[in-house]
Amino acid sequence: MTFIQPNLRQIVHVVLASVVSTCWSVGVMAQSSSMITEARVTGSEPVYQTVQVNTPTQECWQEPVRVESDDYSTTPAILGAIIGGSVGNEFGSGKGRDVATLAGAVLGGSIGHDIEKKNQRASDGRTVYEQRCRTVSNISTERSFQGYDVTYEYDGQLFKARTRNHPGQSIRVRVSVLPVE
Repeated sequence: MTFIQPNLRQIVHVVLASVVSTCWSVGVMAQSSSMITEARVTGSEPVYQTVQVNTPTQECWQEPVRVESDDYSTTPAILGAIIGGSVGNEFGSGKGRDVATLAGAVLGGSIGHDIEKKNQRASDGRTVYEQRCRTVSNISTERSFQGYDVTYEYDGQLFKARTRNHPGQSIRVRVSVLPVE
């Protein structure tokens, strides 16, 4: 007969299996020693919590906006330069005529430009309406139901618990019996 010496891995495996088996047995015993029964309700109070609720709303309105036209014509300035140059050309002689023509063209162009700007301001501006909106916070206070604080008696002792629903005259309780070592 040969003796096989167990290795450390086999020993750990056997010990671990024993521990798991023992824990499972204790759990089964603890679970099997609990029961559900009824306890007498001695009081119950509804519990509310005050909360603030934000309900954002959007307010919109039509706002008048002045719009200026960016249409600009160079025609009046060109026409003014031509007319001014022609008028200036009628005065003087020789080099003086050239200077008078150039001065007339510059002055006529400037007058034509100023007339265009004045006419543009008077006629092209208009009012349009644009929608503007903003978000407004509407904060209100509400009472939120949390449940019931219930006082109940079991085996001559008073206990407290919070429940979702009103328990009525009795409440179901789980009683566990475990040995004290």
